[in-house]
Amino acid sequence: MRIRIWSTSLLALVVLVGAGIAGAQALVPRIFFTDLTSGPNTGGENNNGTILTIYGKNFGATQGSSTVTIGGAPVAAYLQWGAASIGETGLQKISVAIGKNVATGAVVVQTTTGMSNSDVTFTVRSGNIYCVATTGNDSNSGAFPNSCWKTIPQAAHSISPGDIAYVENGVSQLTEDTYSAYVSLMKAGTQSNPLAIVVYPGATATVGNGGVGYGFRLPAISGGPFNWWVIAGFNISAAYTGISVPYATGSRIIANDVTCNTTSATGNAACLTADSASTTWLYGNNIHDVGYSGSTKTYHAVYWSVDTNHDQMAWNTIKNVLGCRGIQFYTYTGSDMYDIHVHDNVIHNVRCDGINFSTVDPTKGTVEAYNNIIYHVGTGPDPVDGQANYACVNVNTVGGYTGAFVEIYNNTMYDCGGRNLSGNSGAVTPAAPARVRNNIVYLTSGETWTAYCSNTTGTNNLGPTASNCSSLTAGITTDPLLQNLSGNDFHLTASSPAIGAGVNIPGLTYDFAGLPRPGSAAFDIGAYQYANIRLPAPPSGLTVTVN
Repeated sequence: MRIRIWSTSLLALVVLVGAGIAGAQALVPRIFFTDLTSGPNTGGENNNGTILTIYGKNFGATQGSSTVTIGGAPVAAYLQWGAASIGETGLQKISVAIGKNVATGAVVVQTTTGMSNSDVTFTVRSGNIYCVATTGNDSNSGAFPNSCWKTIPQAAHSISPGDIAYVENGVSQLTEDTYSAYVSLMKAGTQSNPLAIVVYPGATATVGNGGVGYGFRLPAISGGPFNWWVIAGFNISAAYTGISVPYATGSRIIANDVTCNTTSATGNAACLTADSASTTWLYGNNIHDVGYSGSTKTYHAVYWSVDTNHDQMAWNTIKNVLGCRGIQFYTYTGSDMYDIHVHDNVIHNVRCDGINFSTVDPTKGTVEAYNNIIYHVGTGPDPVDGQANYACVNVNTVGGYTGAFVEIYNNTMYDCGGRNLSGNSGAVTPAAPARVRNNIVYLTSGETWTAYCSNTTGTNNLGPTASNCSSLTAGITTDPLLQNLSGNDFHLTASSPAIGAGVNIPGLTYDFAGLPRPGSAAFDIGAYQYANIRLPAPPSGLTVTVN
């Protein structure tokens, strides 16, 4: 294949030739989510309204002539462009002050190589905007720029539904607020008017030093539940739970760095917990260094429990878990959980399961894991209180269900279940029905696919170790030829047998890198799509011919 390029722009020529087909495609911006989904377009800093951070990929390292529009109108000011977000998912971020001209509608990023998707929206509404700064005073009004509050708890206790408080650089909360938490959130917003406490773009704000039990906590007290909060951008270190949102609806937990690695990190808990919660978004967080060698098998990085339905968990990094599981779904009372979507996460170095779907019921709503990169999980050793399960993905529904599957597709899994506990280790260990499609499963010596063939169905999985289940059909038993396995680079090489070897999955339109999955041609297997020769529309003055 050759690419001929005629251009009046030397910069565009250099970028496209240097990047090649896959690189040129990667230049098209893709928005995944924003920290806020609504806010005022006036008030606050310079009367420009909400400061919005957009997360995605392929934005470019600098702005140049690129733009952001909301509802078809240009934003007022740009605070940062293309900065790397936390974690290992490769997210970039753009922060803008939206300004009075924008209207409710699509958030769109336009670069020299194309226009982003338009399915992420923002709603303009009323509300107040406040600030927290090291130079502030808690007796102030909280107004930008010279009357900021000084502490995060003051902001949390003062704002009303619809308000946003931005926390500026250097602010830290290192003493207990109330209810064994550094910050207690004891108000309720609404779906149309949430409460938001957000770190100012480019700033560093710290909650906790590991000495208090909780970082941010929605306490289970009278007056609750404390619904519709946004917590975004904080560095959090707590003794056992960094963020806890029990009984709450509408929690939006965005791009926080969370750690819980003290000797208190044990028991029936986790570094991030959502117990009896509903409609939760956990996006772009870095949850790491969780637990310690003496943690029990009921202590996890993320714990979803008791009727916690309608949940999205995506673009997070979960790593270095000395507790037990990376992501745990388990209800000890109530009904089995449903409408659960776990995708585009990086999960690695986990003692027990990477993901455990326990007590879920896909007959009530989809339960799925896709586009995840999961490696070096299920390593053991056993927790101090006994054996657990050690898999990349485990499905273990106590009550059982019929007529539906937990869907596990287009994940890349490497080194699963090295603990090698008979009956409890493997790549995918479904003790309840699961459908496994288009996954790269690269096992190391002695590791096995699964111990539960009777509950496993699926097709078009690839890896050097043959599945031991006849119910898994059209498997490819060969090396997937990844870019750099020892360096944990799981992109496909040009000669990978994964290319074009998958079955099409309706509704899966993008891969882990934000590249489109083909609408008609065969999918690639794994979290990454290798390439798509349909190049983006060239900038003005540039023509591209592929032959």
